[in-house]
Amino acid sequence: MTERDGSDALRSKAGLAIAMVLATLAVPASAAETWLHPVLPQSVVKAAPPVRRGARPSRPPAPPAPLPFPTALSGDSSLVELTTGARYPEPGSAIAPERIDRSFVRLGSGRPLPLTSAKADGAVTRLEATWAGQGLATLGVLLSPEARTVEATEFEVFLREAGATVALAERTKKKETKKAAKIVAVENARAFAGILPLPRSAVTADPAAGLDEPLGLPLEIVAGVPPLPLRAGTILTASVLLDGKPAPGAVVRAYVPGTEAPAALHADAQGGVSLPLESEGRLLLAVAAVRRTGKADRARGEIWKKADWEVQRSTLELLVLPKAPAPTPAPTKAPKGKGAAPRPKPKPK
Repeated sequence: MTERDGSDALRSKAGLAIAMVLATLAVPASAAETWLHPVLPQSVVKAAPPVRRGARPSRPPAPPAPLPFPTALSGDSSLVELTTGARYPEPGSAIAPERIDRSFVRLGSGRPLPLTSAKADGAVTRLEATWAGQGLATLGVLLSPEARTVEATEFEVFLREAGATVALAERTKKKETKKAAKIVAVENARAFAGILPLPRSAVTADPAAGLDEPLGLPLEIVAGVPPLPLRAGTILTASVLLDGKPAPGAVVRAYVPGTEAPAALHADAQGGVSLPLESEGRLLLAVAAVRRTGKADRARGEIWKKADWEVQRSTLELLVLPKAPAPTPAPTKAPKGKGAAPRPKPKPK
């Protein structure tokens, strides 16, 4: 390759990189969601310890029935990815570790433990979860409030997508529809993991039977059915809680990989939504709540003094399993036919 060809190749690569950056910047900030994704092994079967010299080899235990969802072992640690992106499940950008205000790993009724060792790595922030228990693990991250300025058109689109009819009406009444919005964004994300006991340990909790419970976040989506054994062809129910209370009228956006736009679900009077699960794979539910700030908010910190709006955002990541296999029909017994005719007795000679 000549020097000129090499220069052209470099310019081509640089142009592609710039185009990718511009494409990312062109995506409105309101369209981006923040989510958690635990990276779990598909199998938790471990090799048996070596047999000591002279000892009688132990009988290998019966292999446990494999679970249809990824799991980890109690006492082990796993990576958890935190990212913000507009094309779920493709990561967009990492979250600065210093923005993480609180994090949770809750297993059953035990005391929640924090996620640790936060470190930005490319498009994701990697954290570590230690599984101190067994059953359904609920993970959560709450980010520190962040001041932002959102262009008028972008903010109006976001308010419509979020179902923030009160905020839209206020901006129209005060002739602010062409005014950029100064907001304080408060974001959080939740996810689940299935944790199994160590081999030969007592089984005290079944991950598949675990039920979701609120983590006490300002805004959150709580699954109404066991979240780990979700299957395509069934219906997912969930509730939206704002400050621990049902949020009627909230709009939940359901992101399914491969679809052009999220489905919009409107919460009923009890803050509940229902979503038919049509396909298998990862699923992200997202919700937002918007309110105008007041004088009392200014005492909460410097970033609140110039903000006009508080925007709460929350996501919940789930995994939808393939449709349950059809039950095998019990074998039917063949009808009894007539027996062969008895042979005639030989006549005496």
